Amino acid sequence: MDMKLFDSVLQMSISGAAFIMAVVLIRVAAIHKLPKKTFLILWELVMVRLLIPFSIPSMFSVYTLVTHNLSSAALLEIETQHNIPAIQGLSVATQKATKPPADLSSSVSMWFIVWCTGMILLALFFVLSYLRCLIEFRTALPVHDHAVEMWLEKHPLKRPVLVRQSDRIFAPLTYGIFRPVILMPKKTDWKNETQLHYVLSHEYVHICRYDTVAKLIATLALCIHWFNPFVWLMYLLFNRDLELACDESVIRQFGEGSKSAYSRMLIDMEAAKSGLLPFCNSFSKNVIEERITAVMKMRKTSLFAFCIAAVLIAGVTAAFATSAADSSKESNTIHNTDFTDEEFDQLLALQFDGYEDMSVSEFQNKVWKLTDTKEYRNLLERFSQNTALYEQKDSNETASFLFYTIEPLTAERWQTRDFGGYVTADHPGASDNAMLEFVFSLTIQNADTLTVGAYNAARLGISNGLKTLLQDKTEEQLQSNAFMQEAIQEKIDQLNAQWNTDRLQFSVDYSYRPLSKPDAGTEEREKIPPEQESREYPDGTQEDYRSLLNLKTTDYRSRSVADFNMDLLEWANEDYERMERINRDIAWQDFSVNLNSDELSFVALTAWLSGVENAKYVQSNYTGRQEEDPGHNRYLPSKTTEENGYGAWCDLFYQFSYHIADKQTLTVGERDDRIGNMMNEIQDFWNRTDIEEMLSMTEDDIVSRLKAIAAEYSNADITITILEDFTGFEKMDERNRL
Repeated sequence: MDMKLFDSVLQMSISGAAFIMAVVLIRVAAIHKLPKKTFLILWELVMVRLLIPFSIPSMFSVYTLVTHNLSSAALLEIETQHNIPAIQGLSVATQKATKPPADLSSSVSMWFIVWCTGMILLALFFVLSYLRCLIEFRTALPVHDHAVEMWLEKHPLKRPVLVRQSDRIFAPLTYGIFRPVILMPKKTDWKNETQLHYVLSHEYVHICRYDTVAKLIATLALCIHWFNPFVWLMYLLFNRDLELACDESVIRQFGEGSKSAYSRMLIDMEAAKSGLLPFCNSFSKNVIEERITAVMKMRKTSLFAFCIAAVLIAGVTAAFATSAADSSKESNTIHNTDFTDEEFDQLLALQFDGYEDMSVSEFQNKVWKLTDTKEYRNLLERFSQNTALYEQKDSNETASFLFYTIEPLTAERWQTRDFGGYVTADHPGASDNAMLEFVFSLTIQNADTLTVGAYNAARLGISNGLKTLLQDKTEEQLQSNAFMQEAIQEKIDQLNAQWNTDRLQFSVDYSYRPLSKPDAGTEEREKIPPEQESREYPDGTQEDYRSLLNLKTTDYRSRSVADFNMDLLEWANEDYERMERINRDIAWQDFSVNLNSDELSFVALTAWLSGVENAKYVQSNYTGRQEEDPGHNRYLPSKTTEENGYGAWCDLFYQFSYHIADKQTLTVGERDDRIGNMMNEIQDFWNRTDIEEMLSMTEDDIVSRLKAIAAEYSNADITITILEDFTGFEKMDERNRL
């Protein structure tokens, strides 16, 4: 507890110091150009930052920039050590966890004791000083003066204000919060009403603004951060600015013609000074020269100056009073999980100090020994099956450590592990962008000499090397399958030379889709039936379908889409080509194995829908963009008729997408029923509508009917949308020719 408290105070003190320096620089540059209240507001914000142990994350925070630069430097160091190309999306898995050495706890405890001691001593000094002053102030006598009484009548407050006099002070001051007292020196010239009004008005401003409370808060911040010299500077300048702001308020009240008289009064008051009076607002300070200069340079504040002050306060607050915004690649917060902090601590306990320098076998033995209990193994199993954790494996250090280090190196089949990914080109005008999909296998040859860090570096280096393949290619090169096949093979050869060793071997399978030709429009390409395409993969085998149908459990329809999709993704990652063979069968509607109606529905609908959803999910992970809604094309058979040797026909092609509100709550069964029934009803509408009626309809009529059907099967959990721009209805009637 003491370590966490001290660490929190230290972090607040460091960020507060940066804020203080920013305010000091602004003060030096604009003390005579902006309203003095500006600096009081800035100091108050500094105190908030010093006293509140949390802050609002902001993308405008200076710490966001600092964190980004530090993270970039750390990544650059990793890339330099392992010769990894610097690209966006580099996983944080290879970054070593920053953990304090074991003997640091005693040092922290010592500093905690020193900090507490200093804080208590300073607080006692202020409290005792204030109590001593209060004892002296109790001897003060009421002031019975007609001018003072008249002034009090003209300046009423809800809190009773008293004016007293004492021979223990030499300059006016104010103390008290609920019953404020203006304490005047006994030798005050009561007949000089002009000077008296200046003094009383000055102290009245302190009372109205609750400056005593502000000084109390500043003193609290000083006691907590007594070790920080910047906080002492803040305390000094804040007290000065309190007086400057009050001077400014008095001059505005009495007019610019009062500046000379007010300045002379300040000089007279400087002749007699009081000592340190904590929690009191003293008229006389050792900064009289600064105050007189400020008074003489005071001008009527323009609207422009007010606007500048407001912008300055907002900008400095956004930059220094906020914390760094969370970065999807740097945040270690685990979202949407039901694991406790203690359970995450058990996972992080496996992130041993210097674990990346350990050999794989040494790391495995330590993990296996520590997790050799049923409870620990069950916890790791729960971690590995958690969808939310899996979705953050490329954006969260903890999740990355689990899925890229713990799981592949300590699982039952740890010798060979598969890792997949893909990269797409970004050409907005293309209907089909170039895409490279790949799956590579890492096979550990010698676990005693291969380090965990080298294993992670190889995984990152291979993945990032493949992802850079499309970056420097022209449109013509991306459209040429032959050129890209050579480029891909050349890159694989380079990666082989770089990462294949006697300790670790890797192999890669890939699929490349060329960039679409510019003369093929989007709608035209979408309308090309799959029967006219060349088949890239052979038919799925009996073993392929048997492995897929293992996911067709008795309860699969009641499972959440999120959980089922993760199982399907694991199945696909085990054998990439197996997945592609079945995908081609589905696209061609050509199955070389015997499937009953339930099995066919599972393969052609359930697995197909989840496969496309997983493709969007993987694409989102690798591009960093928001996950897109999945979509599907449907080609309906032509409707034809003939009379007297002349015919009529109509074709319908439509594309739809759907949005799932929450994959964790939507079941596979409901998704399949709504999308499947929607497609079946559109098919029924097409089949039962007479061709003559179809020929009389426009494309808008057809789209409206399809949208109505889609809306009928949509609800709050899943929304189906007909994509009007990608729906085509064509017809021709030549029967009326002469």
